[in-house]
Amino acid sequence: MVSMRLGSLRARLVALIVLAALPTLGLAIYAYVGQRRAAAQEGREAALRVARDLVRAHEQRLGETRRLLVTLAAMPETRMADGAACSARYAAILREFPDMSALGVAAASGDVTCSAVPVSQRVNVTDRPWFDRAVRTQTFTTGDHELDPATRKPQLVAAYPVPYPGGGTQQVVFGALDLGWVGRSTAAEDLPPDWAVALSDDRGTILARHPDPWKWVGQRLPEASLISAAVAEKGEGTAEVAGADGIVRLLGFAPVPGPAGTRRAYISVALPRDAAFEAAERTFRWNLFGLGLVTAAAIMAAWWGSEWFVLRRVKTLADATTRLATGDLEARAEVTGRDEIGVLARGLNGMAARVSAMVGAEREARLVLAGRVDTLVAERTREVELLRQLSELLQACATPDEAHAVMGQLCSRLFPDAAGQVLVTPASRDGLWAVAVWGPPLAGGRERFQLDDCWALRRGRVYRVDDVSASPACLHLGPANPPAFVCVPLAAQGETLGLFTLAVPPGSMVEGGLGEARVRLAVTVAEQFALALANVRLRETLRGQSIRDPLTGLFNRRYMEETLDRELSRSEREHRPLSLILLDIDRFKHFNDTFGHEAGDIILSSLGALLRSASRAGDVACRYGGEEFVLILPAASLADALRRAEEIREAIRGLRVTHGGRPLEAVRCSMGVAAYPEHGGVGGSLLRAADAALYRAKREGRDQVVLAD
Repeated sequence: MVSMRLGSLRARLVALIVLAALPTLGLAIYAYVGQRRAAAQEGREAALRVARDLVRAHEQRLGETRRLLVTLAAMPETRMADGAACSARYAAILREFPDMSALGVAAASGDVTCSAVPVSQRVNVTDRPWFDRAVRTQTFTTGDHELDPATRKPQLVAAYPVPYPGGGTQQVVFGALDLGWVGRSTAAEDLPPDWAVALSDDRGTILARHPDPWKWVGQRLPEASLISAAVAEKGEGTAEVAGADGIVRLLGFAPVPGPAGTRRAYISVALPRDAAFEAAERTFRWNLFGLGLVTAAAIMAAWWGSEWFVLRRVKTLADATTRLATGDLEARAEVTGRDEIGVLARGLNGMAARVSAMVGAEREARLVLAGRVDTLVAERTREVELLRQLSELLQACATPDEAHAVMGQLCSRLFPDAAGQVLVTPASRDGLWAVAVWGPPLAGGRERFQLDDCWALRRGRVYRVDDVSASPACLHLGPANPPAFVCVPLAAQGETLGLFTLAVPPGSMVEGGLGEARVRLAVTVAEQFALALANVRLRETLRGQSIRDPLTGLFNRRYMEETLDRELSRSEREHRPLSLILLDIDRFKHFNDTFGHEAGDIILSSLGALLRSASRAGDVACRYGGEEFVLILPAASLADALRRAEEIREAIRGLRVTHGGRPLEAVRCSMGVAAYPEHGGVGGSLLRAADAALYRAKREGRDQVVLAD
């Protein structure tokens, strides 16, 4: 049996069946997407209906509260002066209303004279918005939906004024509606366990919730900002939001009405989107299962049918082709029939006969060409090996000078019969400098010139001339132009780094210039060198950034510590001294407070420039931290260090710095000097000795140099 292979006839037949099933799969997916969309819409509408029902239930409870307060206002106990009797009566009434958490009466002065809930001290409610609103409007009113400051329980305080017969407010009857009824009512409604109902204020703070009210009351809803904006715009609505737990929920919300001047509240109902999609996903899985069964049956039929009708004949034809490919020119395909496979077999047999006749002539021609090909292959192999060596060596170079040396050595081997140069642009970009030269020198050729002297650099691409009499030559090649040359710009990372030049020496007999192979090799070498040079320069730049302080240009503290340990080890080996100067700007904090931190940065930068200019070859000037600086003086004795410190201090006294067009105060510094081996043999000991001397200089008047004890 012919095995299943990618690209075989059997595989293609199976692929056609799979492709035929794709439209049905697309229809199933389309129906699934529509069902999910409908399920999401239905879920949001269901959540909104529950939210509306809860709002109506809240309005009913508010109406019952109003009727209760009106009844209490008409009771004799409310108007009596006996607060104990009133409180007892109200306490009995409160037990009959489980959704109420408090009942009471407040006098016109705001003092609570009657309370169903015992109070241990005098309570005055004149600062409560509901009391002020009831007195002003002389009607039933409510406060804000809020958490009781004392008990942290959610409540809504309602108030009803009791007027004097002649006008004015005698008392205000009030009651606190326990907003926890939202959770209790939701639990009684037996909603699905994964639904959540919450009552929140306009800032999104949860006042009541089902389930887990103890976990959520007082917290903010993750979708609070979305719902607040929607409520402000259209009163109620639906949304699809992702909660803090990463679960996407379908949300319905509706505002809870209240008197003018009160903060808005709303009830939101959320259910997981995945729960709404369960029916759609179940239908989709059954559709996929049915489609898979039908497709599998069709594939099995195609698999076994193709074996009998197609693959056996194709296998016979393929075997004959394989024998021909391995050199058996006597192989023939024994396939009959007038269909396409039979026609193909007869064509193969005729081709085999003609190939057998041509093999002899081809063998003779191959023997003639073998000698030339071997020479060319050897040359190309040598070039590939040299290119590999060049790439490895360039990648291992640590400095530009090493890369220049590698180019000079290997290019002389890659281009033994040509003259060449590698030129690079210095940091100042004031021209090109030759860093590698090989081959016979070009008469009058320059090893330093400007960028405009080369046509390749002007045009920004390779400039090749195979006949110098027919095209202009570059000026840097000199008056005795070579017969042919190529100039390749060294470009990497969007920057021109230099130039690679290869030329036929004057007097050489050449035809056709440098040749395509040599030009391609030159371009490849130039590209490798440009990339390696860019990487080396980048590593040097990053190295400088990692050891330099960006504000002062001096070495940073980490480099100072490494250098101090290294120089101390060298001083110990070579038995020579080493000195250390620790410098601190006097009253620098006062300077910053007076002139500002920008002026302070200018002082630090100017002092860094002075220390760089005052440093000798081998000295290491560092910013130790803040306004402190360290100078490491290898091979300097203690006397030399004291003299250098005094010179630097005098130079600092003469430093004049301006900021914003006005001169700043004169800079003064205190210095501590320590030396090896007098004050320690390790970096930490020297720094501590110099630091102690520095602080003694500060205590003894500043602006002076003090030697460590």
